[in-house]
Amino acid sequence: MDITRCSKCRRLNQNFLKLKKIYPYYYNSPIKPFGSNKSKICIVGLAPGLHGANRTGIPFDGDFAGLFLKNTLKNSKYNNHNIYITNALKCYPPNNQPLNIELKNCQNYLKDELYNLKNLRVILSLGLIAHNSILDTLDLPRNSYKFKHGYLHEISNNLYLINSYHCSKININTGRLTKKMFSHVVKKSLKIACS
Repeated sequence: MDITRCSKCRRLNQNFLKLKKIYPYYYNSPIKPFGSNKSKICIVGLAPGLHGANRTGIPFDGDFAGLFLKNTLKNSKYNNHNIYITNALKCYPPNNQPLNIELKNCQNYLKDELYNLKNLRVILSLGLIAHNSILDTLDLPRNSYKFKHGYLHEISNNLYLINSYHCSKININTGRLTKKMFSHVVKKSLKIACS
């Protein structure tokens, strides 16, 4: 499935038309995932950042959250080539606020991505919306898999879902998520993926 040709969400398409006038040199299109289909870990965020992925065309690239994530992965000594990074919503939503219908429209793309990760052991959800999107995509009941930072959910014998608060600037600046907290979750993901 080619995400770059998607035009399901009228509001998001209209937003891209506005953004192309304001930021003509930005990518301003649906964002493809980053990483290898051989990855054991899939990191799922909320949506592309306006001045990050929406600018560069690469998930978690070019903004605070992307730098924070990459530095944490680097400090954890994890090979970035063996990690898969995507978002629940593939397009930047106005004011970074996705609508439920937009998230639902993206579920088939996320389902296709997860299905093609044949070595997948761990899905790391960054935030509640990403967590719920993963559950909806996998047809799992939300009430059986509550979101809690650092919590490990067993999805099947070989697949786990780990929750983390999103590594957004506001979460870091308010102390809701610290470097230590995030590093702990990433290391837990790595330990399970490599076991």
